[in-house]
Amino acid sequence: MSDFLEFVLAKGPEGRITHDDVVRWAGALDNWEFYNAAAVEIARKYHHGSLTYSFCDGVMNDLWRAVQAGFTAGRNALPEPFYVVYEAFDAGEYHRAEDGSDDPIADLTDPLIAELVARLGP
Repeated sequence: MSDFLEFVLAKGPEGRITHDDVVRWAGALDNWEFYNAAAVEIARKYHHGSLTYSFCDGVMNDLWRAVQAGFTAGRNALPEPFYVVYEAFDAGEYHRAEDGSDDPIADLTDPLIAELVARLGP
Protein backbone atom coordinates (compact mmCIF):
# COMPACT_ATOMS: atom_id res chain seq x y z
CA MET A 1 0.00 0.00 0.00
CA SER A 2 1.31 3.44 -0.86
CA ASP A 3 2.41 5.84 1.86
CA PHE A 4 -0.38 8.19 0.77
CA LEU A 5 -3.08 5.57 1.28
CA GLU A 6 -1.57 4.59 4.65
CA PHE A 7 -1.75 8.28 5.61
CA VAL A 8 -5.40 8.51 4.58
CA LEU A 9 -6.32 5.32 6.45
CA ALA A 10 -4.60 6.68 9.58
CA LYS A 11 -6.92 9.71 9.50
CA GLY A 12 -9.74 7.37 10.47
CA PRO A 13 -13.26 7.03 9.08
CA GLU A 14 -14.15 10.68 9.64
CA GLY A 15 -10.82 12.07 8.43
CA ARG A 16 -10.95 14.27 5.36
CA ILE A 17 -8.19 14.89 2.85
CA THR A 18 -7.43 18.58 2.62
CA HIS A 19 -5.81 20.53 -0.19
CA ASP A 20 -2.75 20.86 2.07
CA ASP A 21 -2.61 17.06 2.37
CA VAL A 22 -2.65 16.71 -1.41
CA VAL A 23 0.09 19.29 -1.84
CA ARG A 24 2.13 17.46 0.80
CA TRP A 25 1.91 14.18 -1.11
CA ALA A 26 1.63 15.36 -4.72
CA GLY A 27 3.71 18.52 -4.61
CA ALA A 28 0.94 20.53 -6.28
CA LEU A 29 -2.82 20.45 -6.78
CA ASP A 30 -2.39 19.97 -10.54
CA ASN A 31 -0.21 16.82 -10.37
CA TRP A 32 -2.40 14.59 -12.51
CA GLU A 33 0.03 11.65 -12.23
CA PHE A 34 -0.53 11.62 -8.46
CA TYR A 35 -4.32 11.56 -8.83
CA ASN A 36 -4.20 8.81 -11.44
CA ALA A 37 -1.87 6.64 -9.35
CA ALA A 38 -3.96 7.15 -6.20
CA ALA A 39 -7.22 6.38 -8.03
CA VAL A 40 -5.87 3.21 -9.62
CA GLU A 41 -4.58 1.98 -6.26
CA ILE A 42 -7.93 2.74 -4.63
CA ALA A 43 -9.82 0.95 -7.42
CA ARG A 44 -7.62 -2.15 -7.21
CA LYS A 45 -7.78 -2.38 -3.43
CA TYR A 46 -11.56 -1.89 -3.46
CA HIS A 47 -11.96 -4.53 -6.17
CA HIS A 48 -9.93 -7.03 -4.14
CA GLY A 49 -11.88 -6.28 -0.95
CA SER A 50 -9.12 -4.45 0.94
CA LEU A 51 -11.04 -1.15 1.15
CA THR A 52 -14.71 -0.39 1.73
CA TYR A 53 -16.97 1.47 -0.65
CA SER A 54 -17.59 4.20 1.92
CA PHE A 55 -13.87 4.83 2.44
CA CYS A 56 -13.10 4.86 -1.29
CA ASP A 57 -16.04 7.10 -2.13
CA GLY A 58 -14.98 9.59 0.53
CA VAL A 59 -11.36 9.65 -0.62
CA MET A 60 -12.35 10.05 -4.27
CA ASN A 61 -14.70 12.93 -3.36
CA ASP A 62 -11.92 14.66 -1.43
CA LEU A 63 -9.48 14.16 -4.30
CA TRP A 64 -12.08 15.44 -6.77
CA ARG A 65 -12.27 18.71 -4.83
CA ALA A 66 -8.48 18.99 -5.02
CA VAL A 67 -8.49 18.25 -8.78
CA GLN A 68 -10.97 21.07 -9.30
CA ALA A 69 -8.78 23.41 -7.25
CA GLY A 70 -5.84 22.44 -9.47
CA PHE A 71 -7.54 23.56 -12.67
CA THR A 72 -5.80 26.54 -14.23
CA ALA A 73 -6.11 28.40 -17.51
CA GLY A 74 -5.18 25.90 -20.18
CA ARG A 75 -4.98 23.02 -17.68
CA ASN A 76 -8.48 21.81 -17.04
CA ALA A 77 -8.59 18.46 -18.80
CA LEU A 78 -9.70 15.72 -16.43
CA PRO A 79 -6.99 13.28 -15.41
CA GLU A 80 -7.63 9.75 -16.65
CA PRO A 81 -8.14 7.14 -15.28
CA PHE A 82 -8.78 9.22 -12.15
CA TYR A 83 -12.08 10.52 -13.48
CA VAL A 84 -13.29 7.03 -14.42
CA VAL A 85 -12.68 5.85 -10.85
CA TYR A 86 -14.31 8.98 -9.41
CA GLU A 87 -17.40 8.46 -11.60
CA ALA A 88 -17.61 4.77 -10.63
CA PHE A 89 -17.75 5.58 -6.92
CA ASP A 90 -20.04 8.55 -7.53
CA ALA A 91 -22.47 6.22 -9.34
CA GLY A 92 -22.86 4.20 -6.15
CA GLU A 93 -24.08 7.19 -4.14
CA TYR A 94 -27.58 7.41 -5.57
CA HIS A 95 -30.50 5.02 -5.87
CA ARG A 96 -32.18 5.06 -9.27
CA ALA A 97 -35.32 3.23 -8.16
CA GLU A 98 -37.80 5.58 -6.50
CA ASP A 99 -38.37 3.12 -3.67
CA GLY A 100 -34.63 2.66 -3.07
CA SER A 101 -34.84 -1.06 -3.76
CA ASP A 102 -31.88 -1.05 -6.13
CA ASP A 103 -28.26 -1.47 -5.07
CA PRO A 104 -26.26 1.20 -6.92
CA ILE A 105 -22.95 -0.04 -5.55
CA ALA A 106 -23.46 -3.62 -6.74
CA ASP A 107 -25.27 -2.56 -9.92
CA LEU A 108 -22.99 0.29 -11.02
CA THR A 109 -19.83 0.82 -8.98
CA ASP A 110 -18.67 -2.78 -8.74
CA PRO A 111 -18.93 -3.57 -12.48
CA LEU A 112 -17.29 -0.27 -13.47
CA ILE A 113 -14.37 -0.86 -11.09
CA ALA A 114 -14.06 -4.50 -12.18
CA GLU A 115 -13.91 -3.42 -15.83
CA LEU A 116 -11.23 -0.83 -15.11
CA VAL A 117 -9.11 -3.23 -13.05
CA ALA A 118 -9.39 -5.88 -15.77
CA ARG A 119 -8.32 -3.34 -18.39
CA LEU A 120 -5.37 -2.06 -16.33
CA GLY A 121 -4.26 -5.45 -15.04
CA PRO A 122 -3.67 -6.55 -11.44
